[in-house]
Amino acid sequence: MKLLKLALLFLITPVLSSAQSIPAVKAKALDNSEITLPIPSSQQVLILMVGFSHKSGDLCKVWGRRISADYHADARIAYFTMPVLQSAPSLVRPMIVHGMRKDIPAQELAHFVPLYSNESDWKKVVNFSAPDDAYLIVATPDGHPVWQAHGAFSDSTYAELKKSVAMLVEKAASPSSKN
Repeated sequence: MKLLKLALLFLITPVLSSAQSIPAVKAKALDNSEITLPIPSSQQVLILMVGFSHKSGDLCKVWGRRISADYHADARIAYFTMPVLQSAPSLVRPMIVHGMRKDIPAQELAHFVPLYSNESDWKKVVNFSAPDDAYLIVATPDGHPVWQAHGAFSDSTYAELKKSVAMLVEKAASPSSKN
């Protein structure tokens, strides 16, 4: 088991060192709370679902329901669905946001953060290839991605996401990481 953990650490370490950090976010969630990412002073693992189109929003909803069911009550995890609306006409954006608020359960509004800038930076971070995919990132509190995927929900991809989250949570809880 220790050998497996060590192997995983070696596989993920290059991702940590070579991956760029997520773009800085200072935005309002749909419940009007202020969200600032990354959160270096926090110990919370970040799970981000990023969408670039209406169709990707549908995929993000499916991912979001599953992630919320597993992590909503876990204070060690911060998860956000982040629709990138920079390319949407500014006249249409309020209607898009109104539609989102209407469709999202009240307890999840704090986890939806529309983004109006840095679209090209987000596309670089997620290795953008398909506008209608949901893009998933598991990142350290300081915003360094350690795991990424994109596409429709699948049990196997979700299992990988959960393993990445568990590894980061365990690493944060280990005595050596608190020094």
